[in-house]
Amino acid sequence: MAENKLAKKKISYNLELSLNKSSYKKLSPKDKDYFVRDKKLEGFWIRCYPSGKTSYGCYARKGGVGRQIPITIGDCKVWNFEEAKEKARKTIQQIKYEGINPKTIIKQESTKNKTLIDLAHDYFKDNKKLKDSTKDDYIRRLNNRMPSLVKLPVTEITLEEILDWWYSCPAKSSDRTAFIYARKLLAQATAKRYVLENNFNRAKEIIGELPGVVHKTDHISKDDMNDFFKAFIEASPSHNKRPIKGKQMSHVMRDYLLFTLLTGKRREESMSLKWENVNLNKGIITLDNTKFNKIDVIPITNILFIMLEHRSKMDNKTAATRKHPVWVFPSRNGDGHIKNPDKALSQLRNRTNLDFNISSHDFRRTFSTATLELGLSKRDLSMLLNHSQKDVTDQYVQASSDLKRKNAELVANFYNRNSNFALNEIVVSWYESNSKIFSKRPENDQQEKMDFRTSRLYLLGEYEDHFEGYGHPEWKPSKELIELGWIEK
Repeated sequence: MAENKLAKKKISYNLELSLNKSSYKKLSPKDKDYFVRDKKLEGFWIRCYPSGKTSYGCYARKGGVGRQIPITIGDCKVWNFEEAKEKARKTIQQIKYEGINPKTIIKQESTKNKTLIDLAHDYFKDNKKLKDSTKDDYIRRLNNRMPSLVKLPVTEITLEEILDWWYSCPAKSSDRTAFIYARKLLAQATAKRYVLENNFNRAKEIIGELPGVVHKTDHISKDDMNDFFKAFIEASPSHNKRPIKGKQMSHVMRDYLLFTLLTGKRREESMSLKWENVNLNKGIITLDNTKFNKIDVIPITNILFIMLEHRSKMDNKTAATRKHPVWVFPSRNGDGHIKNPDKALSQLRNRTNLDFNISSHDFRRTFSTATLELGLSKRDLSMLLNHSQKDVTDQYVQASSDLKRKNAELVANFYNRNSNFALNEIVVSWYESNSKIFSKRPENDQQEKMDFRTSRLYLLGEYEDHFEGYGHPEWKPSKELIELGWIEK
């Protein structure tokens, strides 16, 4: 049993010699890397690889303590021995006595011109599971909310620069989000030693609590719907007409916005819709890129069918007038889908008197509000909007397609009635639908629409005499009421 007590000696290939310019030529490769250390300059070495390659390098401990920091200088066949040894001497001095790690300096030098946008793209590469919508949100918010900071190299973004930006910005929830994004990017840059300190952390200590998230409620109300759809038609090109430059949106943006209005789908879900997800024969759209990773089956309503059928048959010479093989809403630049509807939305903003800056998500809220106006249940709304919900039974989900189509048609009809049948005009002038069908209006629907105040004049004492006998079949509005905008039903 004595052999069990014998210590097993670890074999080391490493050597110690007085190195000179020809030392590397005398070294033979072994089955693994080994080092030949210089007897005269402590920390200077030649590394010999199994391939036969040799390189000069050195190591030292920062401040003389802690772990060794190895630094490779270069190939022995390329570097002059004396120059390599002098480089090693300076590097050892830098690490051991000045406490500076040359690798950190190299990283800082290589990234000294990187901006926040560059850091964002590095972050995307490291986090491959991020959705395209999240990546787009990073870039969009950084560019829009902190334009003064995104232009600077991150090594030049000082605490003072950040505080100047913060105190001069509106400090709304969007600015808060941009701040959080930038802080996260700088945290990663600090971890990689691109920068030595995260100045957004320091700024947070000074600023204190950031403003909370404000949940927007902006939407196109029932009373604004007529004016909105008039603006939508004015800002959109008709069939085969080129959009007026600077005044009208493109055909594809026009169709994308109509899609979001009629479905209530999220921005990225709609923009990235593929033809392979559209089944016109079965009348359904299947989305698999949703926020909660749930499959969303959208029933194709009549107006959606007309628009999608039109887009599926486009066959012209330009990218804007022919069907893309992949995307329903293709970008005119490159081979991807549309990315940013802001220019199209600005065409609408310039023509409306809405008291908010309309966005794609406002269309989703408009769709949601319409379902409430129609008296649909919260469960029906959750099904239409594909909310994350745990209390919907599998049976309800499976049986919901016809119900969802019926409810989605109700929303489209709601838009139509409250916009003086603008959707009828849209499908005829944009997609060449059956004009005989869509020129008709139900007899019990008004050709025009009163605003809310006018429709309630009968409640006011000052108009009491004008409404004497109101409700009787022979009652007629007075001339003054008509001038005020009262419309006889």
